[in-house]
Amino acid sequence: MSSHVVIIGGSYAGAKVAHKVLKETPNSKVTLIDASDVFYFNIASPRIIAKPKEAKVDQYLIPIMDKFKHYPTNRFTFVQGLVNTVDTSAKIVKVEGKQDISYDYLVVASGSTTPGTVGKEAIPFKTTGADIREKVEDAQKRVAAADSIVIIGAGPVGVEAAGEIAQAYPKTKVTLIASHNQVLPDLKPSAGKSAHASLENLGVKIIYSVRVDDSKQDPSGRFTVTLNNGKTIEAALVISAAGNIANTSFMPRDALDSDGWINVDKNMRVTSVTDKSVYALGDATMYKQRYALKINDQIPVVANNLKNAITNTGAVKTYDATDKLMVFVPIGSKTGTGQIGGWVPFSFMVAFAKGKDYFMSRAATFIAA
Repeated sequence: MSSHVVIIGGSYAGAKVAHKVLKETPNSKVTLIDASDVFYFNIASPRIIAKPKEAKVDQYLIPIMDKFKHYPTNRFTFVQGLVNTVDTSAKIVKVEGKQDISYDYLVVASGSTTPGTVGKEAIPFKTTGADIREKVEDAQKRVAAADSIVIIGAGPVGVEAAGEIAQAYPKTKVTLIASHNQVLPDLKPSAGKSAHASLENLGVKIIYSVRVDDSKQDPSGRFTVTLNNGKTIEAALVISAAGNIANTSFMPRDALDSDGWINVDKNMRVTSVTDKSVYALGDATMYKQRYALKINDQIPVVANNLKNAITNTGAVKTYDATDKLMVFVPIGSKTGTGQIGGWVPFSFMVAFAKGKDYFMSRAATFIAA
């Protein structure tokens, strides 16, 4: 008798686990659920929103089923829809407008979003749903039309967005708000200094050690940003690249920590589920380092442990959640910084490795087998 594995989330983590289960565990059936029928390659979102001519739609929006059509229909099903509820006692996933889906094993790879991705003035650094293309194209137009832009948040996405916009639109006044005393505060100080110099060379103004108290839009459409030091900044557009929000509202409350992230054990199993039938990985979990390379280490752990549970063979794997980083942060197409372990790479290395095209030429491989 085959086991039914339901996976919530058709992005990198969920798609890769689906392929590995289908390939490595023959007595299994997989149902993959996502709100969109396309995979949005959000790693490249700073370039996508700033430089439409360098970002072809078919490079960053990949039809999910194209990468799964070679599997027989009795082994793989794709369901497009928004998950409303997960009942871990009844082992049922409720999808808006669809029949309930029962499972033997569940994998939650629903990811995260950002405050600036939702709302009327959203910039789609991360997004999902049926209208991804419209959201992206609307953001591209607003960025192109703005004579001044305030970017809130000086982590990798904020720094990348500032660099891309400043390079694409050198006449646009770009201001980056950093709540710490360096940009890229999670990286070494030398990486922050390098990023500061590269941003300044592109004309970006950086304001350190302040937070945004308020942002209001007047009837003409312009914004007034109020900082916690009492000063204000006026701009045509405000982009928030600060913070993360877990996409986990459908999960039982006891599965989540106080901030809404899923609690998992060292085997990537959801700790609140006593029969060990529910797994989670990627941005939705409580692990704070939400980088693709960290997810890359979690995928084989989940796939292996599902196989172990279904076939009762092999050893259970554990995830080693080290603090070591491997982060590349392009600042425009010609420079950048980052961190590999304790080493800050040369700017030309970052520009060559990621700044060239933000991996868009390989985007489809991120959800392929």
